[in-house]
Amino acid sequence: MKILFVNVAPIIIYGIGQAFSDLGHQVKYLNIDIDESLINALDEFQPDFVFNDGGIDRMQKLFPLLNDRKVPHVYWAIEDPTFYQLSLPYAMQSSIVLTPCIESIEEYARHGIQAQLLMFACHPCFHYQAVPNHRYQHELVFIGNNYDYHMGRKEGINTILKPALNFDTKIYGNEWWLDTSRDFHISPEYYGGYLPNEHLPLVCASSQIILGVHSIADSGTMMSMRSFEILGSAGFYLTQWTRAIECLFKNHYHLVWSKSEEETLDLIKFYLTHPELRKKIAEQGQQEVYARHTYHNRIKSIENILDQVSTIKAARANINYIDNKTRIKYQKSWAVERL
Repeated sequence: MKILFVNVAPIIIYGIGQAFSDLGHQVKYLNIDIDESLINALDEFQPDFVFNDGGIDRMQKLFPLLNDRKVPHVYWAIEDPTFYQLSLPYAMQSSIVLTPCIESIEEYARHGIQAQLLMFACHPCFHYQAVPNHRYQHELVFIGNNYDYHMGRKEGINTILKPALNFDTKIYGNEWWLDTSRDFHISPEYYGGYLPNEHLPLVCASSQIILGVHSIADSGTMMSMRSFEILGSAGFYLTQWTRAIECLFKNHYHLVWSKSEEETLDLIKFYLTHPELRKKIAEQGQQEVYARHTYHNRIKSIENILDQVSTIKAARANINYIDNKTRIKYQKSWAVERL
């Protein structure tokens, strides 16, 4: 199949997009947020479908062109369930809807949409065990932005990040971490700046413990995409407990989870003094995500659904062909009458 991605975020070009390419599909990337060549890409590449992971501005540019050219749209609603209501109008216009949140499937069904589960994952070529780099040698590291409008994330900050500030900790992300007007902020010595996505394996190899917080805590499948990426990079992962984390992984075997500040402190102190145990758990976590949670696995789980896209496109092309023949026949008949 020929797939046009209209976003160049790391989750696309280092994740699912590359996995599609690995599996033999033709892939093209286009950042339509800044690139105006979408029309040329649609007409020249002629994709079987356009794959999009959200973005309201992107949607508003995209749908008129797709509708005009009868190109199917595959929508991966990666912000579910938080922004479900915002994405629903675009999901209703899409040929296939994918969601990382299993609970959202029922919500879509209420609107006549048969959504499919597509969780986050890792790609072993980009999430791997790297060589340690002294630049990232810290006891604890967290990678992510200071989003303070998710209740689950606020709980994670209190449970995981607040106790972490008692140690040699670096937090990488946007400058919101330094914003004193926010409920939680840090002093400059804890701030590491914005981390290039390509450096994640280096951080996981160099730091002793990688911390995790999540925006959603009560889903059986939805969690921070970093979870799979950190485990794939053989990082020792100490994370906020969520239902999805417990459903998919074993505590103290693939990773370690905490439910309170006090537990987090105890876990940090224990695992900082047990490097061999950290290494063993990190290796087991990597083995688990490589076996069950790669983007290649994810794509194979929805291949039958994606095959329907080609059928949809072929059906639309046939309708266009019939309509065009009818138009030509009518024009000829009208010309004869004029004579």
